[in-house]
Amino acid sequence: MHRLIALAVLLCVACGDKTDPPTHVPDAGTEGPATLIVHSDWWDFVAGLGDMQGITVLLGDGSRFRQPLGRDGIARFHDAAITGPQDITVVMVGDGKVWASTTLNVEGTEVWVRSGSSLLGGFPGSRQATLAGRVTNLSGRPAQVRVVGKGFAGVTNTQGDGTFIIEVWGETAGEVALFVTDNPQQVSAVGLLRDIAVGEGRTTSGLVIPLDHPVDQRLPVEVTNLQPYGALSSVTATFTLGSEYLFTTSTAGATPIEVPAMARTPPFDTVDVRVSATAGSDERIASGRVVVNAPLSAEGVTSLALPAPVTLTSPSAGTEAAPGSGPRSGLTLRWSADPAVHSVTIRMIPQQAPELDWYVTAPATVGSFSPFILPAEVSPLRELGAGRYFVQWSSRSLGMGHGYQDLYKEAPPVFEPDSWSSNTYGYSVLQD
Repeated sequence: MHRLIALAVLLCVACGDKTDPPTHVPDAGTEGPATLIVHSDWWDFVAGLGDMQGITVLLGDGSRFRQPLGRDGIARFHDAAITGPQDITVVMVGDGKVWASTTLNVEGTEVWVRSGSSLLGGFPGSRQATLAGRVTNLSGRPAQVRVVGKGFAGVTNTQGDGTFIIEVWGETAGEVALFVTDNPQQVSAVGLLRDIAVGEGRTTSGLVIPLDHPVDQRLPVEVTNLQPYGALSSVTATFTLGSEYLFTTSTAGATPIEVPAMARTPPFDTVDVRVSATAGSDERIASGRVVVNAPLSAEGVTSLALPAPVTLTSPSAGTEAAPGSGPRSGLTLRWSADPAVHSVTIRMIPQQAPELDWYVTAPATVGSFSPFILPAEVSPLRELGAGRYFVQWSSRSLGMGHGYQDLYKEAPPVFEPDSWSSNTYGYSVLQD
């Protein structure tokens, strides 16, 4: 587990100074327009890999087509033979560590293969406005006031008399809302003031935000197909204005299931509410943990049906105390998934040196992948070694109207109300 924690830290911290990628480009012409352009953000997530030797993008096994990933996050391929869906592997070589991340069956002449992580950052841009006013209907304790708007940020607490001053940060002028909650950790009342113009550092005073919507409703939820996962761990309701987060309520999963909510009357009449049910646990080998979402109905029962678990059949996985096993030579990763799944990701993370981590992401229509020998010109570690591995298998459904290829467009799908995901981990020993 220490290795997993280190991995999480690695994926969430942007690197400092980076060396230039290698300039040697074998087996690829450079004349004419690119026949395939691959965008990737992996250069942003190499902290902890030590002195970087480079990041290379391979097509297939890389024996014919490979290109360095430029510091601009782009690899360009020039060859008329590159047609149809591609298996794309991004190889990062550091000081004694190598990551290989393979994405199968990617279609298009310009694709975005992402690391699956995002940088942690502060407030965006510059100060666009200073807003001042008062929150009414307080119950004697300070309330939190937060800026809500795409591309904007800002947060403060009220004074004892309900007054507040908040700075709005963003890249450009626009409109924001101010959202108020009496207790961010356990919300019991909320308020909202919308359509506030900001920009050019202006100051607006005299704003009044009533804390006038108690979270006093209890809306029923039904969860079915629970048996493979053992038990329901939580049910939450997430409230958003457009795509912007407002707050979350939850219940422990006791029956009957009822999630706290407020009346969706103005100014909350256009707020979206997504209910999420979480069942199982990551270390439950047979099924793992699943999170299923659906729009929360303001009337009647909201039903959520859990999908069938993703199963990993090769290598076999077990617990930390009793790991599974598989052959190192000729290893083929095999899995099965619910037909509604859009993508499956398998991660093989060694628990000893040398450290070659291998990830593979595939559509549900693909059920296997054989890690190949990396080109000697690309990586000093060329294949998975014998030993103990942390194995993680996860799945994702993007929601109705989406498909696997949507993941590799310039603007990937947002988090849809009917999306879901699953995650399972275990341990396996690869043997010679």
